[in-house]
Amino acid sequence: MKKMLMSVVVLVCLCMLASCGYSPSLSNAGGPTPQLTATTASRTATPQPPSPIVQPTVPLVPFHVTSVDMAVNPASIAGLSCDTHVTVTYTATFHATPSSSGGTVLFGSTSTNGRGQRNASIHFAAGQTTGTFQFTWSGMLPIDHTSPGPGGVQVTSPNQLTSSLVGPTGQCTSSAAFQVTKVAISVSPTSIQGLSCGTAVVVTYTATIHAAANGPGGTVQFSYTVNNGRGQIPVSITFSPGQTVRISTFTWSGALPADHTYPGRGGIQVTSPNQVTSPLVAPRGLCS
Repeated sequence: MKKMLMSVVVLVCLCMLASCGYSPSLSNAGGPTPQLTATTASRTATPQPPSPIVQPTVPLVPFHVTSVDMAVNPASIAGLSCDTHVTVTYTATFHATPSSSGGTVLFGSTSTNGRGQRNASIHFAAGQTTGTFQFTWSGMLPIDHTSPGPGGVQVTSPNQLTSSLVGPTGQCTSSAAFQVTKVAISVSPTSIQGLSCGTAVVVTYTATIHAAANGPGGTVQFSYTVNNGRGQIPVSITFSPGQTVRISTFTWSGALPADHTYPGRGGIQVTSPNQVTSPLVAPRGLCS
């Protein structure tokens, strides 16, 4: 009985060793030697795909125009002759908030210092931070230097923002000399017929002075008379570049004399930039 128990124990131990891949030879005096073989199971590992790289998510911020830069080409018109045809290009560079959702910018553009605007728009993609827009002024350079004017933009959406205004520096030059071409004279009232002598009246003489077209402007020196040239008073009037007409008025006032010496004939005599003498005019008729 004791031998049987020992044999059972030995068999159990051998079985445990066989499960670990160990094959011992046992010798049993009481019987044949059992041969135990343990077979190790073969396992094939299944390849796993690499884990995807997860990029961090950057949240988009609201679309907003932060600033607008203005540039103009040509930068100067100094040295160009007036009446030269030019095209002036204004470039607006819009700046938007970084990492924005994008959107459309609505704005008005001007090349006349804000006196007139044309509506326009520009689209930004998500994340786009800059965008440009160009507009032009084209025409003959006027002698009065009113164009090309300062240009810029005024943003109305997605927010409100007004750019600075830029324009070409300098002024065009005129090839024409400044000179007076003629003077026209008128008088009011045109008649004193029917008025009583001794009546107080004011007689206004109006001198319309004409200058040559496309001139650079300047000052006209002249003198006026209300008594047929027996006395003159010196005055002056200034013309802007390109201005061709200026008006000057002067008066005589008093009681109409019975000897009809007043109101006298009035007019002007230009002495600079050239010499021109106007006709002389007076109210018609005589007081009674």
